[in-house]
Amino acid sequence: MKKILIILWTLILSCNVFAYEFKNGKEYTTKNKIISGIPNITEFFSFFCPYCYEFEKTHNTRYLIKNNIKKNISFQIYHVNFLGGKLSSILTKSWIIAQQIGIEKKIALPIFKGIQETHSINNLNNIKKIFKKEAGVNESTFNSFWNSLTLKILVQKQKKDIKKSHLENIPTMLINGKYLIDYSKIENIFKDNFSQKYINLIQFLINKK
Repeated sequence: MKKILIILWTLILSCNVFAYEFKNGKEYTTKNKIISGIPNITEFFSFFCPYCYEFEKTHNTRYLIKNNIKKNISFQIYHVNFLGGKLSSILTKSWIIAQQIGIEKKIALPIFKGIQETHSINNLNNIKKIFKKEAGVNESTFNSFWNSLTLKILVQKQKKDIKKSHLENIPTMLINGKYLIDYSKIENIFKDNFSQKYINLIQFLINKK
């Protein structure tokens, strides 16, 4: 019994020590002004961003978060419009539809590939084909979402959140409207055991006052 208690206590201490190794200006930065009215965890990306594509293929971060963060923590992934011209806004709406249906995992990499590798996605019809092929979403279902009031409201909400977040680069994450994680920095810092260190950092920032 004593051995078990000692092991548990050692693990608790090691976790606490690891958590306090995170420093402002290193693994994360603190915004001067807290941004209110946004999800606890807000991630920003673009299908036109090469680094976003590589990060998606390598680390699959959104599923790490969903599987390791408490359900009462709000989490949202926004597709930004400042890359890719007119097609970017179409992709933003399509991404919101995918989130509403729950098929993000099925269509994310195919869309990244169609944009950056095969260059087979050039318009809305190309995106509809991806939804049909990868997730079984027919055109009628897609169009019903596309023309819905819900989509219009969500697009406006996203635009407001992105505008007040004052992003400098992507992919990036904003936690509690205050703490920014720059993926290019942490990938280099967390070379070994990236997944666990990434989740530890997010949990640390979620609980940080």
